[in-house]
Formats: sequence, structure tokens, C-alpha cells
Amino acid sequence: MTDSFETLGRRQDPDRFGPYQVVEKIASGGMAEIYKARHVDRPHHLVALKCIRPDCDDDTEFRHMLMDEAKIASRLHHPNINRVLEVVEDGERMGLILQYVDGLDLNRLKRTFKERDEGFPIELAIHIIREVLKGLDYAHDAKDERGEYLNVVHRDISPGNVMIDGRGRVLLVDFGIARAQNRLAKTEAGNVKGKFRYMAPEQIKGDQVSPRTDVYATAVLLWELLAGKRIYDDVSVAQLMIRVANAHVPSLDEARPGLPRALHKVFQRATAVVPDDRYASARAFADALDGVLSQLDVTRCQRDLARLVQEARVRDGKARFDQAVARARYAAAEHDLEDAILSALEQPDRVERVQAVVVQKAEAHREAVIREAIEPTEPPTMPMGTSVRPRRATPPPLPVTP
Repeated sequence: MTDSFETLGRRQDPDRFGPYQVVEKIASGGMAEIYKARHVDRPHHLVALKCIRPDCDDDTEFRHMLMDEAKIASRLHHPNINRVLEVVEDGERMGLILQYVDGLDLNRLKRTFKERDEGFPIELAIHIIREVLKGLDYAHDAKDERGEYLNVVHRDISPGNVMIDGRGRVLLVDFGIARAQNRLAKTEAGNVKGKFRYMAPEQIKGDQVSPRTDVYATAVLLWELLAGKRIYDDVSVAQLMIRVANAHVPSLDEARPGLPRALHKVFQRATAVVPDDRYASARAFADALDGVLSQLDVTRCQRDLARLVQEARVRDGKARFDQAVARARYAAAEHDLEDAILSALEQPDRVERVQAVVVQKAEAHREAVIREAIEPTEPPTMPMGTSVRPRRATPPPLPVTP
């Protein structure tokens, strides 16, 4: 195993967390780390393990936030929301077992179109935003077992928290800082949580948040998809904070000229500085987008997203392989084939192709042997005056397979 998950615990077996075997690290944030894992009794079923970083183990608020996420997300059963499956403990450490999303986030999806040198298709962008809004609308209206509203607000809508799986489905993930009724980690007035550039004005000021806060953030996501870049990327942090606090959002013309005027009106309302001036719900925002593109083909959009996920996987796989080969060639140049192989084996899905590096090295060695046999470095000693040229030596037989 690699050292990518050595931080999992201070235990004798760092590759285990309770009954789960860790496969590899997926992501790491300010509070938590996420790993691909599988239950020891169900080795073919992949899950995601989310646990507090070891250096934050003793932070009570982080533990409460993780429990809050479990309490909130475990009640949300919707096709556009990533599910929490169970809470698991390993000694004094606690983790969440989540539905594993085998796909990519919106940041990677945007980069795919940049690699193609193409703009993000308008229909695809609106489809993704509508799917996010469907998940949000469900979460905002969720109730507990007594029929009382949970008052869930995600508060962290951002490209990294929207995933596209291999079947082209859009899933909203990470309710770690979501606000809900009766949460353990209480948010005090003036305590700001989330990513600044996607915040609504009331959120960055530490005021009361509501479903309209998530509406605002989702509209910012739409801007980024259409623009193909991050919003406020050309300003300093101080300027960014001022613009967000005053809802000085760049227009859609700055994102991409020539968009339908109806879409401009929808975007302007969704990003209004006063919450009451925005769409009252995620559903109302989605309905407004339907009015812009009444002929949206959901099936085709999902199929196109699935293809994009596959394309990104191929590109990323090739990039990983190229990096592994580069490392292997560097090691081979130092005449250490063992290091070359071990370096390339860090990419287990490319094990079968590392033999190319070994063969290349063997071929270079074979050519050197042949040259030495055909063209000896020291000419043979001949009697004085002899004009007969020495016969070239026959190269020794070499095995076909190195």
C-alpha cells in the first residue's frame, strides 16, 4: 500500500478504519479527508469514507459537524443527493460511510471543455443547474419523523460539491456545514462558513441564511459554467469580499456574449442582493430556467455527461501513465530498473504497460552489447605488414525476452 492514507490513524493497521479496508485517498479539506474504501465482508462494493483529519481529532466542533452531516444527509433520499449510509467508529475516531460517486466534479468537467477549446454547451449547463436545484428543493423541504421541517440550507454550493457520475447523473455532496434545525454544532451570528466566492451577501456578512442563499450560490455556478472560468478570478481577495457582500456579480455578457435575454433576467433575479427579491425556492428558479429552454432534452444531456466523464477518465488515465513512465525513465536512466518498476507500479491500473519501460531498457542494453561485439574498442594485434583485415566477431546469441 502507498503512504497516501498513512494519516488515517495512529493504529497498527493504517489501512483499516473499523470494518472498512481503505483503497486510496480521494480528497482532503480543511476539516476532513475522504477515502475510497470497501467493507471487508463486501469487497466488491465501493463506498466513500469521510473522517476528520488526525490533526483535528480533538476538535469537538468538527466532531459535531460530522455528526450533523450524518443526521441531515441520512434523512435525505433523493436521486440528486449523495447518501450517507452509516456512521462508523475506529477507536476514538469517527467517520461517515457515504455513497461512492465514481465520476468527476464540476471543476473537472469545466476543464474538459477547456482542453477541447470549446465553450460549455448552454443546454448542458442549464440541465446541470436544474438537477442541483431539484436536489436542493428536496433538501429545503425535508421533514423529520414528526413531520416538522428540518430547515436545511446547504451553505456550501460550489463546483467541488457537485458530482457527475459515470451514468451522467448529477449529485449534490457534502452537507458538512449545512444549517438545520437542532444541529449539534450551533452557528453563532457573524460566524461565516463556506467558500467566499459562492456566498450570498447575507452569508458573507454572517446574517441569517435561508433556501434563497443556496439559490444565489447555484446561480453563481451557472455563471461559471457558461464562462468556463471562476467568478471574480481577476480581483484581489479584499475586492472579492466587497463584491460578494454587495452582490456585484459580473453580468452574463461578461460570462459569454450572445446568451438569450430571458436567461439574463432569470440570472439577475437569482442573484439579487436582497434575499426577498430572489426566487423564493430552488423549484421556482428551476421553473424559470425551464422557461428559457422549454425543449430541454434531459435524456440526451445525461448521455452527453456520461460521455464527458468517460473522456475525462481517459485523459486523466493517460496523464497518470505518462507521469509514471516519466518517473520510471528517470529511474532507468540511473541504471536502476527496480526503482523504475516500483515507480510505475504506483499506478496499479497501468501495471500491464510498465513492461514497455523494461523492454526499452533491455533493448538499449542489447544494442550496446552488439556494438561492442561488432566494433571492439581495441583493434586486434596483427603481424607487421599484414594486409588481411580482421574478421568481425559474431555477436553472441541474446534471449528474445529480456
